[in-house]
Amino acid sequence: LGWSYDLVKGEAIGIPIALIILLLIFGSVVASLIPTILGLLAIVVALGAASLFGLTTDLTVFVTNMVAAMGLAVGIDYSLFVLERYREERRRGLEKLDAIERAGATACRTVFFSGITVVLALAGLFFVPTDFFLSMALGAILVVVVAVMASLTLLPAILGILGDRANALSISAPFRRFRPPGGSRGSAFWPRVAAVVMRYPVLSLVLSV
Repeated sequence: LGWSYDLVKGEAIGIPIALIILLLIFGSVVASLIPTILGLLAIVVALGAASLFGLTTDLTVFVTNMVAAMGLAVGIDYSLFVLERYREERRRGLEKLDAIERAGATACRTVFFSGITVVLALAGLFFVPTDFFLSMALGAILVVVVAVMASLTLLPAILGILGDRANALSISAPFRRFRPPGGSRGSAFWPRVAAVVMRYPVLSLVLSV
């Protein structure tokens, strides 16, 4: 049972670390909790769907760990795309509903195609005829689909309810100091990083690999 305990411990450590990173990015407790909640919701729904498949298909225990790991990752990742784009549009002066619409037309589209790409990539595991890989593929695909659906539907609804209260409980975060007072031009830090990557593409590729 050692491997099972290690997996559970890893998941227990992952959530607090994710929250700390989100706090550093958003500088707001509420904004940091939204992606985490959506990620946990995606895990719960995907586990429920996996249990239904388990009635007719033999699945290994690893399906739960795959769902938890992938759900937390893509749930937070996709929500972060949409939420930060909404906040960016609000800083540019758009009204709440217009900002949600703009985020839906841009970030949500990115999330949709990213989800399709991930699902197609994971589908390759179905070609390995073992219960282990079947369980991993099924769990990962289910949670990615749920995370995409939540980001495209539930998250905009939450933003419509919360509005600027998504920025409640603000804290001083390191990444926020790079944002100019008006906020219209966005952060100066990330364009600088992108410029360095484009200037040294080969070195950046080697380092990232």
